[in-house]
Formats: sequence, C-alpha cells, structure tokens
Amino acid sequence: MKFTVLFLMEKYFRLLLLLTLIPISHCAAQEQGFPFGTTVTLSDLVKTRSEVDSAASAVVINEFGEAYFDSESGRLIVNIHKLTKILTKEGLDEGNFELYLRIGDKSQDELVSIKGVTHFLRDGSKNSAELNRKSVFREKNPTYELVKFSMPNTEVGSIVEVMYTISTPFILNFWPWEFQSDIPKLYSEYWAQIPANYAYNIALRGALKLEKNESQLVRDCFRAGGVSDCSLLKFGMKNIPAFKEEQYMTAKSNFLSAINFELSEIKYFDGRVDKVTKEWKDVAQELFDHSDFGVQIRKAKNIFEDNLSVITANASDPLLKAKSIYYWIQSHYEWNERFGKYTDKGTKYTFDNKKGNVGDINLSLLGALQSADLNANPVILSTRENGLPTSLYPVLSDFNYVIVQLQIGEESFLLDATDPYIPFGMIPERCLNGSGRLLTKKDAIEVNLMPKTKSRSVANLSLKLNNSGDLIGTLQLKYLGYQAIDKRRNIKSFASEAAYVKSLGDRWKVREIHQHKIEGLNDLEGALTEEMEIDFNSHDASSAERIYFNPFIIGQWSSNPFVASERKYPVDFGVAQEEIILLNLEYPADYKLDEIPKNMALAMPDKGGMFKFNFNNIGNKLNIYYSLNLTKPVYDSSEYFSLKDLFERMLQLKQTDLVFIKL
Repeated sequence: MKFTVLFLMEKYFRLLLLLTLIPISHCAAQEQGFPFGTTVTLSDLVKTRSEVDSAASAVVINEFGEAYFDSESGRLIVNIHKLTKILTKEGLDEGNFELYLRIGDKSQDELVSIKGVTHFLRDGSKNSAELNRKSVFREKNPTYELVKFSMPNTEVGSIVEVMYTISTPFILNFWPWEFQSDIPKLYSEYWAQIPANYAYNIALRGALKLEKNESQLVRDCFRAGGVSDCSLLKFGMKNIPAFKEEQYMTAKSNFLSAINFELSEIKYFDGRVDKVTKEWKDVAQELFDHSDFGVQIRKAKNIFEDNLSVITANASDPLLKAKSIYYWIQSHYEWNERFGKYTDKGTKYTFDNKKGNVGDINLSLLGALQSADLNANPVILSTRENGLPTSLYPVLSDFNYVIVQLQIGEESFLLDATDPYIPFGMIPERCLNGSGRLLTKKDAIEVNLMPKTKSRSVANLSLKLNNSGDLIGTLQLKYLGYQAIDKRRNIKSFASEAAYVKSLGDRWKVREIHQHKIEGLNDLEGALTEEMEIDFNSHDASSAERIYFNPFIIGQWSSNPFVASERKYPVDFGVAQEEIILLNLEYPADYKLDEIPKNMALAMPDKGGMFKFNFNNIGNKLNIYYSLNLTKPVYDSSEYFSLKDLFERMLQLKQTDLVFIKL
C-alpha cells in the first residue's frame, strides 16, 4: 500500500531544509497516546500468557509513537512509549534496551529524555521500581552512539514501561515505524505530523492490515515567517503476531509490517518545485562524479594500463582477455569482508596493499577491464541481508554493494572478484537479491541478478552386500554451480584432505573411507568431483539376521526446513536447486528385501518443481533413481504449502531404511 502527502509552506523553508535546520512551531504540546505509569492494573500483572500468541515469551501490551517538528531547534522530535509484559524466562531480555543514535557529518540524533518503570507483584500487591539514570550507559561509534539500559526488578510476570524522546536532524526519511517485531503486540499506534509544502512517498510494508488509517488537517500548526497548516496522519494495528524467521528468507526488514517515509519534492508559492527524489540518470551522474566511485574507476584504469600487457599476455580474444584480468584481480586482492559501493582506501592504495573492501576491489576490476577496451560498467545492488531497495524511486542509501557487468557481443557477465572461490560469470550468493542497477553515463538500468546456472549435485553409488553382511563399494559425488563453490570452500577449510575425509566418515557414520580422490578442486569453472571406496557397515554384521541401509545419508536435505503452518513471505533459495542420487546395489541370493519401496512422482503447480523416486529390483540387483528439482530461485507465499508438502513426502522416503533379511 502506498500513499502520497503534499502540503504547502513558506518560501525560505527550502534553504533551511537543505541545512536540515527548519524553524517551525509546534502548535501545542503532544499529549496523545496513554498516560505514563498509571495504566497498569493488578489484572495485567496476574495474566500469564498472551492473547495473540499463547507460546510467546513476552508481549507488547501497548505502544505509541509520534513525530513532529520543533519550532525552536528545527529538528524532528520523536516520542515513544512502550508497555511490555514478560511471560517467560526467555522474555527477560525485553527488559534490556539499546537505542541507536545516528551520527552525521555535522549533526546527530540526541536522546532528549528517558524514563522507565517496572511494575511487579509482591505478596499479591502491585509494586514498581523506577529506572535509575546511572543505569543508562553510552557507547560512541564512528557512525552512531549506542545507548544501553536495563530495567530494574524484571522478572517473569512483570511489566516493563519505557518512554523516551529523540531529537533528530535527519528529516528526509521522516521517522519510520515498525508495527511488527520478534514478540506479539496487542496494539501499536503511530502519529506523523507532516510539515507543509512537502510531498512524501509513504509506504506500508508487510502483510498485515492497518486497523487505523486516518488523516486530519491541523490549522496554524507552524509559524515560519507566517502561518501555515500541517497534516496529522494516524496509523494503528492491533493483535499483531510476532515475526518469526524461517529458513530461506532474505532480510526480515523486507517483510516486517512497517510504515516508511521518503521525501520526494518541495513546492513553493511562486510555483517552483524542488525535487528531492532524483531520477536514476541523476543518481548515475552523481556516482560517476563521486571521489570514491567514478574518480576511483578512472584512477584504476590508469593503474592497469601499465600492467595490462603482462596480465593479458596469453589472451587471444575479448573473453580470454576478460578472464585473465578477472582471475588476476581475484588472486591479487584480499577482501577485508567489508561491504560498500564506494572505495574505502582508494584503488591506488588498494593496489599497492593488496587488500580492500568490495568497492576497492570491484571498482579496480572495472577499471582494469575498461583499460583493456572492454565494455564494462558498474552495477550497484543491495545484499540479501541488507534488504530489497525501494523500487518506486532512487534511494542511494538502499544500495550497499557494487559488482561489474561485462558485455561481450550479445552475452553479458556479472563479475565479483572479492571471493576466491567464485568463477568468472558468477556472483556470491549474498548478491542474489532481486535486481541491481547498471550504471552508464546516461542512465541506470535495472538488471536481473538471478543466476543462469543451477546449484546441482549428483551422487552415484555402486555397492555390493556380501555374505558376511558387509556393504561396500564406490561412491562418486559431482557438484556443479553454487554447490561446487560451497564444496570447494568446505574442503579447503580443513587442514588436510585426510582431515576432510575423516569428517565425511563421522557425518555419514560409516566404517571406512579409502582411495579418496578429488578432481577440479582448483578449476573454478568446472565441476568438482569426489571418488572414493566406502564401507557402510559400522559394526560386524556377519551374524545379523537383518541388514539396514539408508541410501540417502549423503543427500543434501536431511530435515524439512519448512515447519511453519503458514508463511506470508517468499521462500528464497537464491538459486534453483537440483539433487540426484543413483544407486546400483547387488546382494547375495540368501538375502531378500523385506519391503519393496513404491515408486513416487510429485510435481508442484506451474512446473515449480518435481520429486521423483524410481525403484527396480530384478533378481538380486536393485536400482534406485532419486531426483529433487526445484526450478525456481524464489517461491511466493501462495506456493508455500505445495513446497512444504513436497519436502515432507520426500523426507519421509529418505528416512526409510532398506532392510535385507537373511534367509
């Protein structure tokens, strides 16, 4: 749901806005919400569970926030009042608070006031303990100040009440409000008083509906060289469930129910319009002019002009030349694990010191490709953990990462040289988050970040059950795409190949693995293959009447990642998945299978995925073909039940042993 709010204001407001100092007058003291310290009753303290979620560790009974402009300081004033009931020991952490105050170049957020009280029972009577100012601690960081405090006398059954006021100069995004959190809420309300003459893009995010959505005109609310009006927006929700994270989801900030604001333009009485929200072509030009972005690309281009002949000495065509440059950059630089679309130390410093952030390395890669006269441009994106960028208008702060797009003929490649295990033409999984923006001198085009290849594994077992009850044979494992990347990283995390093989034996619970071989460990663009001889029996089975064997102990999926009864947000694997297991097993004539598994084929709607299981038993030989094919990187919430059912039925089969009975 999206809203736009527009109001008029005095002419000289424009200059002061750009300085984030706005001389305005709040017409009356804010006394909305609920009174502090008097609303908690004995009945509230006696309650032992949440009406919204009986299993909740804590529940917000009431929450109110408001934001308005102060006339004297010109800053946005934010009042927040919150009442939380602690229900279990796990909920005691709700008595600990952390407030993050942002620090800008010339100004910062300020904590104006804070007060708190813990309400609790003693001998059947209501008691209270107030927050001591000496219990409030501050911790300064380069970009924020952390304020921490813990409420006194918190215990199971107590109610924590906190009220605080923040003054902020950062008004372009007004003050957002999250209705939903990790614990349920009975009620949450937010009032936003929007200054005159502004157009704000206001977006309701998340799956929950507003209980209250009202607006009213407030006359003579501000005085800035005259009298002007403002608007008061009121948003509210009740019986808000806790947001519960599940596997295969991107940043929870994408899905929490919240109200967000973005200033788009200012209108003046003389007809002029100051567009605060820029167009993408303006953003692209701004970045190419930026000292830590476009200027650094040009510096990198100059740096590599002197080194290019050595790097591309054996390259005979544009693709080979590009690969030579990519792998040279990948091996020359070490990533310091810091994100960023801008360089940190600059491309010259990074070249000399061989270490830098994402911007340092990938803008160096871009400059090197351009120095070789290759058609390469930057792509800015938001990582999976950072959340999805706003799609309505450019918000540069939404983007925290930069990669490179290379165009050779009709084919394009996305490149990221920060990870030593990523092959040419692929980007790390952290980058697989919807779309990015391809920046050129004239525009910023949306580009799909979804990979062209699957994450694929194939297991091929050839086994024999002998008369002594030993189950031995060979196993070949092949990994492709992102599976190969993950496997290379996993293998090289061990001190030796022997240590890695031991970890396999421990995980699979087998007696012995020997003759282990690895192919393609350092060939990033090819498949990674493991071959080994394996003895699956972990005990002496010579006298056993029954032999149990599960052929799926090597599979990727061992448990169902989808356990929730419903899901209101997508399942995001990042990349399409495929798993195949092939088994050929020969057993002696004096053994028989206790039960023959049934063949199975399950398909999701709209070709979204398929699970197949085929079993053949002829004479004393059996063959198994198993495949799970998830064709889509992302499944929306309407497909969740089909996906969950597919996994449940597939795992039921995988958890069933083959039983051989000795005749």
